[in-house]
Amino acid sequence: MCRSLCALLLFLYLGPAYGLEVTVFTAEDLPPLHGLEQATAMYTLGEIRTPLAQLRFSNPGNSEEAQREALARIQTPAGRAVLEAVHDKATATAMAQLLQIERLPAVLVSPGYVVYGVYDVAEALRKVEAYRARP
Repeated sequence: MCRSLCALLLFLYLGPAYGLEVTVFTAEDLPPLHGLEQATAMYTLGEIRTPLAQLRFSNPGNSEEAQREALARIQTPAGRAVLEAVHDKATATAMAQLLQIERLPAVLVSPGYVVYGVYDVAEALRKVEAYRARP
């Protein structure tokens, strides 16, 4: 037991030095994950239309006025935050599709391991290490 615990700790602390990447995929409506400090990247999938609704305004009647109003809203700190949220969600969706993530939450341990349905990164890493240790 102590030997495997020591191996796990070595794996967790030296992993990034040896090219180990831990990427977490989750969604806004899922419970929070634990141990995120061990992840090298995290992507949260979510609805893009929800933050965009914060930029909505009534139609002023002509396209030039609408364009000015839209630009004014986007250029505020709140507008920039909305655009950043939309960008982050779109990036998360693209990465999940690119890496063929099938379910959430998912902990991707590169190279080549994905653990689904685990809400603790350390537990996911233990599962990967146990799988790797099998003959």
